[in-house]
Amino acid sequence: MYRSILTYCVLLVLPLYGQGRTDSVAEKNRGKSVSINVGLNMVMRGFNRIILKDEYAQINLRSMRTNLKTWPVWDTNRFSTNFIGHPYHGSMYFNSARTNGLGFYQSSSVSMAGSLMWEYLMETKPPSQNDLWATTIGGTALGETLFRFSDLVLDNRTTGLERVGRELLAGILAPTRLITRLTTGEAWRTGQSRGNLLHVPSYWLKLYFGETVTGTAGSNPSMWRSVLGIELLYGELFETVAGNPYDWFRLTGEIRAGNNYLHLSQANTLGLMLNKELLHNNGTRVTAGLFQHFNYYDLNGRTNNNTAPVYISEAAAIGPGIIVQKKKDKSTVQFAVHLSGIILGASTSDHFKLEDRDYNFGSGFSLKLSSSLQFKQRLTISLFSEDYFLFSWKGVDDYEVLKQLTINEIDFLNVQGDKSSTMLNLLGLTMKYSLNKRVHVVLRARSFNRNTLYTYFSSVKHSLNELFFGMSVNV
Repeated sequence: MYRSILTYCVLLVLPLYGQGRTDSVAEKNRGKSVSINVGLNMVMRGFNRIILKDEYAQINLRSMRTNLKTWPVWDTNRFSTNFIGHPYHGSMYFNSARTNGLGFYQSSSVSMAGSLMWEYLMETKPPSQNDLWATTIGGTALGETLFRFSDLVLDNRTTGLERVGRELLAGILAPTRLITRLTTGEAWRTGQSRGNLLHVPSYWLKLYFGETVTGTAGSNPSMWRSVLGIELLYGELFETVAGNPYDWFRLTGEIRAGNNYLHLSQANTLGLMLNKELLHNNGTRVTAGLFQHFNYYDLNGRTNNNTAPVYISEAAAIGPGIIVQKKKDKSTVQFAVHLSGIILGASTSDHFKLEDRDYNFGSGFSLKLSSSLQFKQRLTISLFSEDYFLFSWKGVDDYEVLKQLTINEIDFLNVQGDKSSTMLNLLGLTMKYSLNKRVHVVLRARSFNRNTLYTYFSSVKHSLNELFFGMSVNV
């Protein structure tokens, strides 16, 4: 037993001592990165055990030994826990390394190590393979975007309330960065420079807000929600030669609120891993690259208890893309095509309901198309389509058995959900009119469509339509 734990702990630390290029000016401190992650896991485990008194947190040497002998399974946690909670947790592991001078790939290995420690040693439940993928790869996608975002927020020249606000906002984006700054005293130390750890490129940050109305086909009434969102475009794609991953990326997040209702409805990142310019001639530019994708949609389209929500997840995905841009006079036209292989994704299930699970895990691929026309820097019209093809091959064969399972049997059931193949489509149109250089009027229409082909049930088609009207402000 002790030999297994010792071997495991050595494996956790070894990735930190690999060779890896870093773009950060921070001094490398591998030991601090390890200690922050171990401490983070211990604090979260203590909170779950002592405060929440969760059964799965009552770990001991026996549970650790059992888990070290157990192959990872598909778990039964809720959609938001698995596909935004765990990636955000992974981003904290990742950013403990980035803040302490490690590069992108070394930091990814730290996310993996932190996830392995949590899954095998910090829970009595069997290790979860979807958590390992989501925390490591999804955590890397969120981690690098949030690390670079926090670098834009922090400014060591500021004082007073502005300094406190910047530190707190950066701490929400990258909590382990705030922990590091508190332990070094940098959180309150002032200087003549901003104190950025990375070179700051050109970027565009927008906040948008408004109202959205959502409805499903044949259902009444429709739902109104207030929306607050953020868009960050980091770097100039056609001017970027990707020396490091995520020298260019796009980040979107959206929160919806209503009567006794508040949740994160959307989170998307698209990060450039490497690229090559194919054409630059007479106002026409073409570039191709390899991109990491992270997409999360949790749209509560339920107008009654019998209508399924809209779930789309692309937690671990990577693939090629090509972008074409043409400028003429005062107009700009852009077209993009992205193809990705999905290691871990998920979509809504109409039949599989077990504990907090009402969705199917799956793997597959996605195809994304987008085009935009900007006319005289006043009016921008964008069309976009996202298609996801997910396949769930390890599913339930006997649904009557699910009703008789014990808690322990549920933990080891190890299925993706229903045996099925799912086609998901998001089709949208956005129109933006500039009132001045900072303020814009925004109209957005989107349609979400799902077609699930089940092995043991009839096919199900479901659609959700929404219309958003609001304002956006350049920050």
